[in-house]
Amino acid sequence: MKKLLLVISLFTIISCSKDKDSPIGIWDDNIKLSQKEVEFDANENTITITTEGEWWWITEVSLNDSIINLEDIDTNADDFIIEETEFKIERKNITEIYISMSENLGDTSRVLGIGLEAGDYFDHIRVTQSAK
Repeated sequence: MKKLLLVISLFTIISCSKDKDSPIGIWDDNIKLSQKEVEFDANENTITITTEGEWWWITEVSLNDSIINLEDIDTNADDFIIEETEFKIERKNITEIYISMSENLGDTSRVLGIGLEAGDYFDHIRVTQSAK
C-alpha cells in the first residue's frame, strides 16, 4: 500500500511540474495586431491597425512616457474614443484601432504608447512621430 501511495505521489508531482516550454499563465498571441510599430512624419497623420482577435482592451496609453488617465473610458467596449490634443485613438469596431496624431510643431519627436491585453496576453503599439 505504501508503494502504491508513493508511486501515485510521484506521478502527481511529475505531471503537475511546470514545463519550461509552455509556462502556466502566459497565453499565445490572441490579439494579432497588423502592426506594432508605426513611424509618422511631423504632419497630421492617421493609421488604422487591425486585429484578428476580437476580445481585447486597452490597458494603458502614454505620450512621451506620461500616462493618460483612462478611468472614465470603457476600453472593453466594441467602440470608444480616447482623445487628447496631440492624438486620438478610436476603436471603431471589434477588430480596428484608428490612431491619428495632430501636427507636431515641436522640436522633439513624440512617442505614443498603447498597451493592449486579452486575458493573460499583453501587447503594445508604439507610434513615433518626428519633429518639424
